[in-house]
Amino acid sequence: MFILFLLLTITISTSDGGKLGRLQSVAVSGQLKCEGKPAAGLRVDLMESDNNVEESGIIDDDDFINYFITDESGNFNVSGSEVEISGIEPYVNIFHKCDDGLSPCQRVLRINIPKSATVWGETSSELFSIGTFELAGKVVGERRSCAYRNLTTDSF
Repeated sequence: MFILFLLLTITISTSDGGKLGRLQSVAVSGQLKCEGKPAAGLRVDLMESDNNVEESGIIDDDDFINYFITDESGNFNVSGSEVEISGIEPYVNIFHKCDDGLSPCQRVLRINIPKSATVWGETSSELFSIGTFELAGKVVGERRSCAYRNLTTDSF
């Protein structure tokens, strides 16, 4: 039984920092708007949940995969991979100041990506689109962060 476990461990392990599991990837795109105008210069982080809950840090910190800064049309296209034993649970965090008044920190909107958008391997051949997303108005569950408040001078 021990030998079977050892062979299984060797089979599913990778060289990614010694983490056990299989390499999985995801690619996400979308367009962000603020009050109908393109939201350029926003940071979109691609993350992987290790908690099965909305906030990180309860069991283990969520894994950062990659990031993208929206272009002049508010478009983003972010992709990356992560090693996990079970299926990855990707999401994007969108950091923005749209419809936010004078607060010095940014609003953070989390959008979960379905597991069906993930593939085994280093690169995703499929692109999951969140479509066009309007950032004005408050969204239930959003939070605040000061992590990227100096990202750009014109970010919404």
